[in-house]
Amino acid sequence: MKHVRKSMMLLVVVVLSLTVVLGGCGGNNNEANQGSESNNKPQKEESKEVREITLWSFEARDPHRTLVTASIDAFNETHEDIQINAEFMDDESFKTKIKVAVAGNNMPDVFTYWSGDQFKTLVDAGVLGDITSQLNADEAFKNTILPGGIETFTYDNKSYAVPLALNAVMLWYNMDMFEQSGLNPPATYDELLQAVDTFNADGITPITVAGKDRWPVLHWYSYLAQREGGMEPFEKAKTGETDFATETFVQAGEKLKELATKKNGFVNGFLGLDYGAAEALFTNEKAAMYMQGDWAIAGFAKDPAFLEKVGFVPFPSIENGVGSSQVYHGGFGFGYAASSETDIDAAYEVIKYLSSAQERGKITEAAGTAGAVTGMELDESKMNSLAYEYLQFIQENAEGFFGYYDQQLDPSRAEAFLNATSAIVGKTDADIVKELKTVQ
Repeated sequence: MKHVRKSMMLLVVVVLSLTVVLGGCGGNNNEANQGSESNNKPQKEESKEVREITLWSFEARDPHRTLVTASIDAFNETHEDIQINAEFMDDESFKTKIKVAVAGNNMPDVFTYWSGDQFKTLVDAGVLGDITSQLNADEAFKNTILPGGIETFTYDNKSYAVPLALNAVMLWYNMDMFEQSGLNPPATYDELLQAVDTFNADGITPITVAGKDRWPVLHWYSYLAQREGGMEPFEKAKTGETDFATETFVQAGEKLKELATKKNGFVNGFLGLDYGAAEALFTNEKAAMYMQGDWAIAGFAKDPAFLEKVGFVPFPSIENGVGSSQVYHGGFGFGYAASSETDIDAAYEVIKYLSSAQERGKITEAAGTAGAVTGMELDESKMNSLAYEYLQFIQENAEGFFGYYDQQLDPSRAEAFLNATSAIVGKTDADIVKELKTVQ
């Protein structure tokens, strides 16, 4: 898919329903009256208690971190009575630290967190602050949140977070490499396998993936499962009506094993590659394809020359599969939540400011990820060409989204799924049914 170059400004308002659902405390400190002399003294100026809000965020990669930091600085400059102290960390460090915080009942005041059952575990643990009344009293802001956004983080009619982005996982590819090997970007899974064979024959690594982090491999499996059977099998397995060793899940596992172990589709040693190393192989033109969320655009844009070579397609369709290729892996994947122990009004002010169209629009312009609110006045001149094209594509083509498997399941099953898919791609004799049976 070649890049679209347009001179007009794009006002991106992605209004899509998900296919899957996934104040200042002032006071007078006047001296007590002590006779006429004291009564004639001027009263002291009203002082305000400064509320310190600790914020944890896993938006640790630039440009997100730089832009969120700038938003925090702007907030602190304009809110004398509320001050944000932020700490950024990568996903895995964040997961470890939040577990310790939950166990010790020492949660940050405001923090980013993923949606789905991973989020529900925090709801059930009673560590999240209820922001329902704040949202209901603030219709102007509430109405800017895209349909399905609030519902993603609502349980028992109580809202616990505000979404930050509407993400989708795409198959990114190097247009020059495809052209040199005489290939078109794959629209079907058979075409993907043919491309893998051609690249291997040409001495080119077909696909890079961060196997060490596990969840990028799960992205591959999740897409295969959705394209094979649609979304109903996952919903049934999630609720316990069936399990994850049923037909379409097994077929997805067989295809994933074939791609990784028989076709050598993934880069050698991929199980030892973390996110940064895997992405670097793509940006350094050592691999032809890279499947990742739209947040990867920011990394591509660091090299303008490389950016011009990047194209994208949705995950390919599967012959006789029932899942639509216009349904994308992603959705409202994460948002801002508050601790149940914090000053909820102050926390809400922080969440509202940092998730507003004004502040998140800057990230949309820089990174190309679709925001979760309307009203973003995007400046095309500040956007790279790939981000512009991607946002336009999502607006025009997305039928809906299905959530990340490791977020949609409880922590125990999510961990089991991550391990199962790693085992499936790790050896040629992997027993697909046996591995999937562990997810229960």
